[in-house]
Amino acid sequence: MTAIVKVDRNGIITCWNAAAEQLFGFTELEAIGNPLELIIPQPSHACHRQGFASYIESGVKTLPDTVTAVGRHKDGQLVKFQISTTAVVDAEGMVAG
Repeated sequence: MTAIVKVDRNGIITCWNAAAEQLFGFTELEAIGNPLELIIPQPSHACHRQGFASYIESGVKTLPDTVTAVGRHKDGQLVKFQISTTAVVDAEGMVAG
């Protein structure tokens, strides 16, 4: 099963499936409406915010198509996983999420 986590252009989680719940330990109700930093270890927050903001503004991905990343489980443990990103674009071609 593939974990699916969608965020809006502000980095707020808008979609969270059962596989994401299993991987990170947060229920859908706990995750949706929170910033993506919920599952990013604290030392990586600034780097994530900078990269995400650049991606939203420019539409240019800085990550490879698939990359191994480290996330944070609800219990505080680190979780290694592979991430693939896909932009959702609006009618004007701007990154919406």
